[in-house]
Amino acid sequence: MGRRVHGLQAVMLSDPELAVTDAFGLRNQGYHSAPPRDDAEALPIPASLLVDADGRVLWIDLSENYQRRSKPEVVLAALQDYLD
Repeated sequence: MGRRVHGLQAVMLSDPELAVTDAFGLRNQGYHSAPPRDDAEALPIPASLLVDADGRVLWIDLSENYQRRSKPEVVLAALQDYLD
């Protein structure tokens, strides 16, 4: 629903089992920031990735603060660098 409502064209990922998170080495083992009722062992490190059609990571931006993500202008600059 979010893609349609917001007009997004990017592919969004839901990774409740952390399979993709682990494949990219983004599981945060040192800090669990979920609500106490959440039984997750760990949460992903907040990250923005630009991945090509072959699965290669072209660009990655990691956040130290789980409440923060890459600013739009940072992502846009990466898209322009790698896709132009």
